[in-house]
Amino acid sequence: EAPKPAAAPAPVPEPAAEANRAISGRPKIRHEWYQSTSHVMITIFAKKCTKDDVNVEFEDRQVGVNIKLPGSDGEEYQQEWSLAFPVDPAGCSCEVTPVKVELKLKKLEADNHWKSLEPKDLPIAAEVPAAYPTSRPQKKDWASIDKEIDAELKAEKPEGEEALNTLFRQIYSNASEDTRRAMVKSFQTSGGTVLSTNWDEVARADYEGKDRPSAPEGQVWIDPKTGKSKQ
Repeated sequence: EAPKPAAAPAPVPEPAAEANRAISGRPKIRHEWYQSTSHVMITIFAKKCTKDDVNVEFEDRQVGVNIKLPGSDGEEYQQEWSLAFPVDPAGCSCEVTPVKVELKLKKLEADNHWKSLEPKDLPIAAEVPAAYPTSRPQKKDWASIDKEIDAELKAEKPEGEEALNTLFRQIYSNASEDTRRAMVKSFQTSGGTVLSTNWDEVARADYEGKDRPSAPEGQVWIDPKTGKSKQ
């Protein structure tokens, strides 16, 4: 039997393109940045480009660029940077020359010296939670509120007639049943001229008749039945 031809060796995959080179063999386009007191400049060393080849988008914390590279079939340079500090998109610009593309970013805070272009190179500051107004109902300690109101009322010192009424209320609230009856009957039947706490005395007294006190100065008693004054 004739020997079988040896199998063709498997094709050896071509080495992957180096990180600094495109598939076309073009070296990776280099960029660098520097700053002034008012602007940050990003220089992209892409040669022989025109303004029509360059598309840039400026945002307050990000800038992106897309460059169609000359002398290639659809090859492009694309890059985005997240910025360490905010910029003013309206004050940013792009300048294209035969040897470079330069992005000029206007700092939102002048005289702010950037230690890096992107925030990943900055130390991460501890976040402090912001305090915001909330519509969430707050629980109230009504028992404590009642105590505070009660203390305020007790601290107030009434004067004049109000002081006298306050005294009567305190006596009435702490009095016995007989004392309360005496106070109510004497005050009502005497037309407000007598206030007694002695029920034994008030029970026998006739403040509307024989025991009626003299009318206050400048006033007279009126008979409720006839509407005439009483002597």
